[in-house]
This record gives sequence, structure tokens and C-alpha cells, in this order.
Amino acid sequence: MAKILEAIKDGFTPNMPTGASTGEFFKVNDRKLDALVKSTTDDLRRAETAVLRMSNDKYRKAIFNAQVYANTGAGTYEKAVDMACKDMLNAGLNCVEYKNGARHTLSDYADMAIKTANKRAYLRGEGEERAKYGLSLVVVNSRQGGCPDCACYIGKIFIDDVYSNGKKSDGDYPLLSTAIANGLFHPRCKDSTSTYYPELDDLDEPLSDDELAELDRQRGLEVQQQHAEKQAERFDRRAKYSLDEDNKKFAQARADEWHDRADKLAEQKEDYIHKISDSESITKIENPEITTEKAKTDVENSENGGIIEFEKGVTKEVQETFNNELENMQKKFGKVTTISRVGILNSKISTDYGEFYDNSGELLLKFANKKNALSEHAQKAQEMKKSGKWSSAHPLHTFRHEIGHAIQLEHRLNDPLWDDKLEKITDIMEKISPKEVSLYGFTTLDEFISECIAESMTKKARAISKQVVKIIMGS
Repeated sequence: MAKILEAIKDGFTPNMPTGASTGEFFKVNDRKLDALVKSTTDDLRRAETAVLRMSNDKYRKAIFNAQVYANTGAGTYEKAVDMACKDMLNAGLNCVEYKNGARHTLSDYADMAIKTANKRAYLRGEGEERAKYGLSLVVVNSRQGGCPDCACYIGKIFIDDVYSNGKKSDGDYPLLSTAIANGLFHPRCKDSTSTYYPELDDLDEPLSDDELAELDRQRGLEVQQQHAEKQAERFDRRAKYSLDEDNKKFAQARADEWHDRADKLAEQKEDYIHKISDSESITKIENPEITTEKAKTDVENSENGGIIEFEKGVTKEVQETFNNELENMQKKFGKVTTISRVGILNSKISTDYGEFYDNSGELLLKFANKKNALSEHAQKAQEMKKSGKWSSAHPLHTFRHEIGHAIQLEHRLNDPLWDDKLEKITDIMEKISPKEVSLYGFTTLDEFISECIAESMTKKARAISKQVVKIIMGS
């Protein structure tokens, strides 16, 4: 602020709005718009050329494959065309390849390019304005949301040597170019800077470990939501462009499932109040005393005592059996910290034999308060396996299946490769029949994975279940 006043005293005349121009307050920022257009046009033109080239290749390949499938008697004409076009409909025209090897569609690339260019245009415009006044100090603003990778820069002061012509001699602060080289302002970055005035600004405190953990959890939810949305788009394409009616119905059912999952994840994100800028803890609006983080803590604490928390009324036999089975599954799948407690499933309001709730980490078992609970579960497993509805007839199939959901949640929270693994498992699920796992396993992808996990614990596990578990374990 002092530098601005000194500049005015020295004769600097800022471009003040005139009476005629004040009515243009909401006029488009031409400088920012020109910079935005210039920085995106060339990149998108190159991407457009790649789309045209790839689309030509994809259509040629689809026509050739359709002829091959038809000539080999692979099925009806419609099925042959659908098989030939499946890869193209699954991936779209993913002609843009990033330097890390990931391939993206033009729409996804355009979204990234415009957001990145918009950020750069803003930073450039602000930097040029600061340079007019001889200012170069900036501070990274505190904000709600954002990625954990850039959270370490919140409240930090930098010399803007990128956009404001700052020099190392401007102060005892690091250069902004160094932070950018280390990842600040990466594509789709939500962080920004503002001019730092020592006389006015009170710097934000660095984020606590709990706040960083919450940011990381939020990013996990965003990644899951983006994955669900991409899968929904993928199956929407197959439902729209497939010729065979059975293929259309299957694709539409999967598309609806992924749309529902994306909507639930969006709601889950909105369920949390974020207080990143102060020291208050993050709480859940509904049922604030039970969160995934608390579930983790509860399980870790209970494991130290050698026992998991059980609802009052669960029989000792069920408790001991569950603890033993969980221990056996942890030897194979690693530590499971996502179960907060084991409770009783009300048979009056549910026909299921087990349920697991991702949000609370609560695992419920039918008849858990009855003396004959284990025999009831054993009998049900025999019936369901015989009818092809469950993947195994093991007496503890329900226990294993629900623990399988907890294992999936563990991976969703902590496994950075989980999305890639889900892609591989989805491909397997699409290529096989329900008989190779179970009818219940084909209701959703989550149930398919849990059915495979449960079957993999048996001595005579089939090939598909073993293959899925290998993918989960990264082997």
C-alpha cells in the first residue's frame, strides 16, 4: 500500500474510470480474454487434428473387426458390430496423451486446457498490474477445498518473479517460480495468489495434520466421483450406439448404476462442513459422531485390545467367529481399519443376511443375537450357492462378503491405484457370465468384487475370483 502511495506521489497516474466508462463495470476483461484465447487456440487445434486422424483409424479398425467377427460366426450382425466398436465406445476418441502416458478425450483435455489457461490469464493480469506499482510480493490464499499437494503453500509469501517481474533482492522470501516448479498451479489447481501488504495482511496459519487429512479425503471423494462420471459416460455411449438390444439393456443398467454412484458421492462431499481456515475440526452434518476417520481410530484402538467393538446383544460365539475370520482375511488382504463395529441386522426390515455401511463403517449381520446364528448362515449359504446366487457355500460366506466391502473401502481411501484396478475388474466382469461367479455378483461392481473376495477364501476358489483378488492385491 505504501508503495502505491509513493508511486502516485512520484507522478504515476492510474487509469481511473471516467463518468462515461463507469457504466462498463461489467464489461468483459478484454486483456484476460485475449490471453485466454491465445493460450488455448493452438493447443486445441493440435488436439483437433489428432481427433480427426484417430477417428479415421478407429472407424477403419471397427469395419475390419466387424467383418472378421461376422465371418467367424461370432453371432448376429448386430453383435458383431457391437463387438467391433466396443473399444471405441468404451474409451471414446482418447487421442490426447499426457507425458505420464495417460490418454484423454478431447472434451476432457479442453476442460483442463481452458481451466489452466484461465488461471494463467488471471495470474498474468494481476502480475502486470502489480508490476506497474513496483510490487512483487504475493501470498497464497487460504481456501476451502483444493488439493493436499498445494496445501503446504497456504499462507506462504513469495516474490513473484514469474508474473510481476520480481527479483530475488525484493525481500527475504522464496521465488514463486520455485514453488511452481515444485507443483504449485498444476493443471486444474484451485490455488491462487493475491498481493501481499505487510501493513494489512494477517497470514493464515499452516494447515494442521487433521485439516490436511481432510483435504486428502476430499480429493479421494472427488477422484471417485470423476471416475464414476467417466464410467457413466462410457456406458451411456454403449447404450446409445450399440445395435443389439441385450447389449443396450446391459449398458443402460450399468450407466444408471454409475450415475447413481456419482450422485451419492456428490452428496457425500456436500455432507461435510469444511473449516480449513481455522482450527475447528471437520464434522459431518448428519450423525457427526461417526465418520470414516473415527471408524479407523475405533478399529485401531479395538485391535490393540485384541477385539472389535460389537453391539450389545451380539452373541459371544458370533463375536469370536467374526474376529477369527477377520484375522484370517487380514493375513491375506492386509489390515482392515474401516469397520467401526459389528451389529445386529433387523430381520423385520431387511431380507439380507448382512450389510456394510461405507459412511459409518458399521457391519450388520442377521441373527447375530441368536444362539443358532452360525447354523442359520451356514444353511443360507448352502441354499444360495445351490441356486447360483452366491459364489460359495462356506458357512461364513456372509461374514466374508461383508468384510469384502470393508476391504474395498480400505482401498478406495488408501490405494492410489484403485481406479485402475476397478477398470481391470470391470473389463473382466463384462466378458464373463454370472455362472462364473454368482448371480448376486452381477447386481453391481461392488457386489461382484465382494463375491470374488468371499470365494477366494475357499479352498476351491475358481479362476475369476483368484484373478480379481490378484488385481486387488496388485500382483
